[in-house]
Amino acid sequence: MVRINLDTVYSMAYELRRELDKLEKIDIYDQKYFPPRDIDIELTGTYFLVLVAIDHRLSRPGKPYEACLDDGCYHGADLLWRLGRIILDQEPGFYTADKLSRITVDDIRKYFNRGDARVPDPEIRAYLLRDLGLKLKKLYDGSFSALLKASGNRIRGSGTNPGLVDLLRVFRAYEDPVEKKSFLLIKFLRARGLFDPVDPDNMEVPVDNHLARIAYRTGLVEVRGRLWEMIKGFRVVGYSDDVFLRFMVRYAYSLVAGHGGIDKGVMDDILWIHGRKICLRDEEPKCRSCPFNGFCRAYRDREYMVKEHNYYNTWYY
Repeated sequence: MVRINLDTVYSMAYELRRELDKLEKIDIYDQKYFPPRDIDIELTGTYFLVLVAIDHRLSRPGKPYEACLDDGCYHGADLLWRLGRIILDQEPGFYTADKLSRITVDDIRKYFNRGDARVPDPEIRAYLLRDLGLKLKKLYDGSFSALLKASGNRIRGSGTNPGLVDLLRVFRAYEDPVEKKSFLLIKFLRARGLFDPVDPDNMEVPVDNHLARIAYRTGLVEVRGRLWEMIKGFRVVGYSDDVFLRFMVRYAYSLVAGHGGIDKGVMDDILWIHGRKICLRDEEPKCRSCPFNGFCRAYRDREYMVKEHNYYNTWYY
């Protein structure tokens, strides 16, 4: 049994709204990770399309993806996006459909390995980028701007009028039925002013492991029976269970955002950072610094201090 706890929905919405101005958010113009303001829309958009496409499952048990570069030390997604930004400076032609369509496994290792940091599954990431490049060339003449134009500034469409989420499904990197990468991309494009949808109510929170963990620990999403035993034991769940759980988590956060009047992109920023800095998975969580400790189920009962549901064999998130 899986259910959404409406009391927790209201409590989380209240705390997020009350603390909204104080809670940390992503700086979408941070020069370490994102393109500068003065480059063209085509290159900026393709940059986000590429980096989101390969931003999944970077650190594995016992094999953290982390390295120290000349300007500091980076871990997980921070390292991937920092290296992506360096590529943008040194070889902007990487972010073209023609180059992407010819990406090799050796290219992935060249661009995204540093020191002891080895990006996992380079074969899959190379495949995803080749697929992206080939289909951009075939369907949109290699142009990210043409992809955006085809969406009609819609997030979702119908019939012969598809939205951006619908169009992205043709790319293997963006085929996830819960649409995590698609909505992460849309979040970035909206924040940069590249996409101003006519149907903003169709925006969803991109559900990753951090957001799932927070949902289970706080009691926002309550799981019972077989699935709960698997989550507690960090045992691998099946594909259908993963999709079902993430849909429930996504819907729960949609209710939080709606009740609190909070932009879902902003809420995703806050929760993603919260999962990385406060509600930690493999270290002792910093519960005393958590704005949710007044209602969090795991804060009161350690039995609920789970990691998240375990589904590693995926490139969806």
